[in-house]
Amino acid sequence: MESDILNWGNKEVEELLHKENISSCLIEICKTHDIDGPCLLSFVDRDFHTHPFDQLKLGERKRFILLVKKLQRHNRSAMMELGLCDDLINPATNINFLGTNLSHLSYDLHNKIPNELSFAGNTECVSSYPPADIKASKLRPEVWKTAIALGYVFLVTWVTAVVMVIVHDKVPDMKKYPPLPDLFLDNVPHIPWAFDMCEITGSLLMAIWLIVLFFHKHRFIILRRFFALAGTVFLLRCFTMLITSLSVPGSHLKCEPRSYPPADEMTVWGRRLAQAYDIWSGAGMSVRGVRTCGDYMFSGHTVALTLLNFFITEYTSRSLYLLHILTWVMNMFGIFFILAAHEHYSIDVFIAFYITSRLFLYYHTLSNNQALMQSDSSRTRIWFPLLSFFESEVDGIVPNEYEGPVTIMQNLKQWCVQMVADVKESSVAKIAGSKLQEGAAMGEYSVVRIVDGIKRNLSLVEEFKNSRPRLVTLDKNIQACLLDECSDHELRHRNIELPKDSLRKEFGDPPSPILKKSI
Repeated sequence: MESDILNWGNKEVEELLHKENISSCLIEICKTHDIDGPCLLSFVDRDFHTHPFDQLKLGERKRFILLVKKLQRHNRSAMMELGLCDDLINPATNINFLGTNLSHLSYDLHNKIPNELSFAGNTECVSSYPPADIKASKLRPEVWKTAIALGYVFLVTWVTAVVMVIVHDKVPDMKKYPPLPDLFLDNVPHIPWAFDMCEITGSLLMAIWLIVLFFHKHRFIILRRFFALAGTVFLLRCFTMLITSLSVPGSHLKCEPRSYPPADEMTVWGRRLAQAYDIWSGAGMSVRGVRTCGDYMFSGHTVALTLLNFFITEYTSRSLYLLHILTWVMNMFGIFFILAAHEHYSIDVFIAFYITSRLFLYYHTLSNNQALMQSDSSRTRIWFPLLSFFESEVDGIVPNEYEGPVTIMQNLKQWCVQMVADVKESSVAKIAGSKLQEGAAMGEYSVVRIVDGIKRNLSLVEEFKNSRPRLVTLDKNIQACLLDECSDHELRHRNIELPKDSLRKEFGDPPSPILKKSI
């Protein structure tokens, strides 16, 4: 089984299967489907579970799988020549996935056959499916989540500033508690300008990170990841600073608890909050006039340097290896400058680098493999709530895709136009809503007036019905009085027929003079 397997035809494959005592059914399948040497090398785990191999007995299939894996293991060079064996390092997290066949895992997730995962750990080469198959299929910016992450990091940094003021007031007395023994600090002399160099190095890393962030296509996703990790690490730092107060690491540091004049408690806390604001606005940097003591376990400067280094190397192309070397050198030199300035103990720096790097790798490993961890989703929500919230719409690896200045300006213009359109729509909707409310109010007022008018008309009708008999009687009396006042000659001259006796009887006697006067 040497590299000449590339020249094998179907006949050589049949001879191999006969030699390895493979079942005749499998030999017939290979003969029918014209499987040659390169085809055997190109087998992936998914092929063993599809037609026509899905009809085989379990033992026959397993023996064939073992044979193919053995061939692939002994013909690595031939597979590389065919382009079947890609890089074994996951480019998204720098974590070695040796022995994990991603296409097989993805197939099992969709086809629900977990009992076939037992042999996936024995593969030594990632399948022929390119890494693009495990990239995220949907990458929405979700700017509102990034805004929440920004608010989270602002809140945590403010809490950190307040805690730094509190621990400064609790710093141990330097005369009573001298610096602790330290392997590095005891053997490296103090360099006064080293801490400023550390902060300048961190500023350069921040500038590089902002440039990467500006041109990256998925800038909002990686920005909220940066905020989430930075906020979480600094929140953990608040607890470690409060739990134990370490002695001052160098005698050159002038550290002592601040004394507050006799005053009420509100005045003391007012001054502490003012000092916390100075630390927060100065980002805790000595080049901006911030000097603190007691915040030793663990180093916040090391956290910032390490986070910037890891994010730059993670979200830039692997071909920019010179940039990656530069960021790692700057990270290590920044740590060296912290120790050379005797601003922190060695354990502070070591713990800061370890915690930051581990959290970065844990976060990205979980976010890049969420589809493989659905069974642990509830546990992930409990222990990593920020990850579950911020990465709920990211179902794979975020690719390193970049945009040029022209594309960025076009996207910015489109975003501004869309925002203006949304604002206009909301204002038009608001105006329309107000008009509808006014129309509804006017309609309600009109309906009320119509109802009132109908009620008045009905009351007038009722009143007319009630007063009609009185009006008829009154009218008859008036006519009788007029007839009584006129002489018979005048009535005949006006061609008015005189009332007969029946009419007089109907009207009755004419009214008396007093009644006429009242009428």
